[in-house]
Amino acid sequence: MSQPIVAPDERAIAVYDRHAAYELLRTGTPQRLRDELQAGRFGSRLEPSATAELEALLTAWVQRALGPVTLRDALLVDEQRGRRVFALICAELTVTCVTVPAALSARLPTAPCDLAALPPELSATPALADLAQRAAAEGLSLAVLANDGLYPFPTDLAALVPVAPVVPKDGVPRFAPPTGWRRWFAILLVAAGVALLGLPLLFGRVPEHPAGWPLALLTLSLLVGIRAGWRGLTGGLCLWLVANLPGFRYDSPLLTILWPALPIVGLGLVLLSFDRQVRSLWRWVRRQR
Repeated sequence: MSQPIVAPDERAIAVYDRHAAYELLRTGTPQRLRDELQAGRFGSRLEPSATAELEALLTAWVQRALGPVTLRDALLVDEQRGRRVFALICAELTVTCVTVPAALSARLPTAPCDLAALPPELSATPALADLAQRAAAEGLSLAVLANDGLYPFPTDLAALVPVAPVVPKDGVPRFAPPTGWRRWFAILLVAAGVALLGLPLLFGRVPEHPAGWPLALLTLSLLVGIRAGWRGLTGGLCLWLVANLPGFRYDSPLLTILWPALPIVGLGLVLLSFDRQVRSLWRWVRRQR
């Protein structure tokens, strides 16, 4: 939207989508907005010179490593460029703009600001009255512009925090690698399990029962790392018990191996499938393919 050129003693009132502008600050990034601008999906209402100016400002932010941050954060870091970027975003979201004659502009504030309603002295002007009616009908905002086309800069940038991530519909949280004490505890369990397996081999003998403590520590490290609940821990215990059954040996008859191994394996898999963290890990593994 090309803003009218106004004299120093005149003002302009614009009807724009302030909610959409604030939402873009909250969720958009300079890199993404520049990509949209270059692809022609943003800036259709701007003059070519304004489009080039907005692209140059966004490129400057990208070169300053502000490309991945939200536009709101970029405005906080670089307010000087931010005021112009915000004005150009609002100009794109402006549906109409009217110049207020010099005789009536004294009734308006001198600084750019949003108007809850037109002053009574201006409501009698047909063009301005139509402007206010359109804003009310379409749920848009009225703004008094500066002579250089600047829009009222947000005063509540700190409140425009990014939207919290949406939890999937089935309620299963996304898998996240362990951090903090949980990560170090899992590493300690893995190191202990590997040591119980590897130390006998270093001394030239095979571990007597590798499915005992070594397997228990390695299984526990995985379940601790993914924050498994009691279902996951119980399911892991069932699978560990199968490997430690008295008849579970390579030279045992097949029937001896399968009974009672199969019922315990089935119970363990069912318990693991009911654990939310185990399901999130499985989904993450499948996405890596």
